[in-house]
Amino acid sequence: MDIGVIIDLETTGTDSAQDQVIEVGMLEFVMTAASDLATGATLRADMVSAYSGLQDPGRSLPPGMAELTGLSDEVLAGRTVDWPQVRQMLSRATVVIAHNAAFDRAFLERRPELAGLELHWACSIKHIDWHRHGFKTRALNYLAADHGFVNPFAHRALFDSATTFRLVMPYLEELIRRSYLREFLISATNAPFETKDVLRARGYRWNPDVRVWAKAVLEDGLEEERAFLAAEVYKGASRHREEQVAEPS
Repeated sequence: MDIGVIIDLETTGTDSAQDQVIEVGMLEFVMTAASDLATGATLRADMVSAYSGLQDPGRSLPPGMAELTGLSDEVLAGRTVDWPQVRQMLSRATVVIAHNAAFDRAFLERRPELAGLELHWACSIKHIDWHRHGFKTRALNYLAADHGFVNPFAHRALFDSATTFRLVMPYLEELIRRSYLREFLISATNAPFETKDVLRARGYRWNPDVRVWAKAVLEDGLEEERAFLAAEVYKGASRHREEQVAEPS
């Protein structure tokens, strides 16, 4: 029986080297084979446990954080996450899922209580092809609304985890399968200036340091991206550059 965990963190900021975790929300579920003709799903997920904990960061929250999360210095004072329980839940998991997993992972890997854990991460932003499914945004609460439901307490860790759980269940097989793919950075080197709007619409972003339009692509999308660049940007043989930037983890 495979076990999955969805995790979400609230923090004092975005810098994992300086900012602190102030809330952890986790949902644990079991995965079993399924055959849903209506949705095409081949995996079924059943929630089995949940955990929510608060952490006193040891300093006052930055301005605006109370409005964003509903948390306050008074609420957090003296509170401590049950890190042994967090470790126990994570250690059981075949896959750990987060919406923008790189963010949560960076904070968790700095926690000494979790040292030595070898986790396989799946990102519900990156490993589900939302554009192919017809969605223009990858923001959690907008995706939830597009799927017909609302997160009642956005930016509270357990509620964001529950929202992620409900959101990804129809795409669970795709999410897990694509989490094992390598990631490449595609750089549209020497792209003609007049193609900038085409590149931007495709999801490329301008890197002013190296003056190039670039985009991260999983390996299952490489052929399609090569064809796009050859046809729409270079009008012939493609002159782009590919660099592997991440192994599955």
